[in-house]
Amino acid sequence: MQIILANNNHSYNVVAFFKDHLNCKNTGIYSQEFLCSDGVQAAIRRGQLMIAIENGEIIGAIRFYKKKTKNCISLYQFAIRKDFRGQGLFKQMLKPLNSSPIHVLCPIDSEFNEYYCKTGWLLTENDGQYNTWMIEESIM
Repeated sequence: MQIILANNNHSYNVVAFFKDHLNCKNTGIYSQEFLCSDGVQAAIRRGQLMIAIENGEIIGAIRFYKKKTKNCISLYQFAIRKDFRGQGLFKQMLKPLNSSPIHVLCPIDSEFNEYYCKTGWLLTENDGQYNTWMIEESIM
């Protein structure tokens, strides 16, 4: 398995991967922007999309951006192929990014909150609408 930054050659496959693994019924999708192929392609051009590849196929993708003002990384969207879930792939994919704390925003009614809690993320804020979760390298 390879974990690499996506490049322009991966654009079509990454867009297709997200279309196959994210949909508007998912409780973690709180903005239609998560489903926008233009945003995915822009993230690839900026070097802000990490992918995991096995046997020539994308099995995981993470879209992120570095916040310079807070010295952290904000996780924007991610998906793991169903047959690779529960194997620690998500955290493996975060390791190359984790020179700074990683933050993720999650709607308070999303089932993903349970995942973050079970896997060692720290709840740092709840504004009534979203939870902010954080993970640091020492936890991974």
